[in-house]
Amino acid sequence: MPALALLFFTSCKKETYTSDIYIKKQWKVDLSATKIIPAIANRTDHAVAVLYLMDNNELHYDVYFDQPLQNGDTPSSVKINLGASTANGSLLIDLKNPAFNGNRESKGSLTVDAQTAVALSTQSAYLVVASQQQNAGLVRGQVNN
Repeated sequence: MPALALLFFTSCKKETYTSDIYIKKQWKVDLSATKIIPAIANRTDHAVAVLYLMDNNELHYDVYFDQPLQNGDTPSSVKINLGASTANGSLLIDLKNPAFNGNRESKGSLTVDAQTAVALSTQSAYLVVASQQQNAGLVRGQVNN
């Protein structure tokens, strides 16, 4: 009987799946209207972005506003620019995000080239979300310092 039990448990082994793709770097970015340059008067909008750079150079993102936007505004584009928190910089990645859904969230993924992946991982960069009323940017947050 013990031999049958041993045979039963060894024959029910589950195969282990191991991914060939791993997270190279991840970020959680706090985005607020107070970080936009130049500052926007009378706006307190806030969002959060989560970014995952995979070792195959796929960039996965999830950007969401934690409350409705003020003044009936709606979010539009999401971009990552090179630059410090004190100045506007040059475009690194346009996420070409799908429209924000009813929960004020936009998520997706895209593949970047090796040079862009290195720049994102090593240089100062910030993420900015524009809106219908604020084309230059509604909320901003530093990805890398």
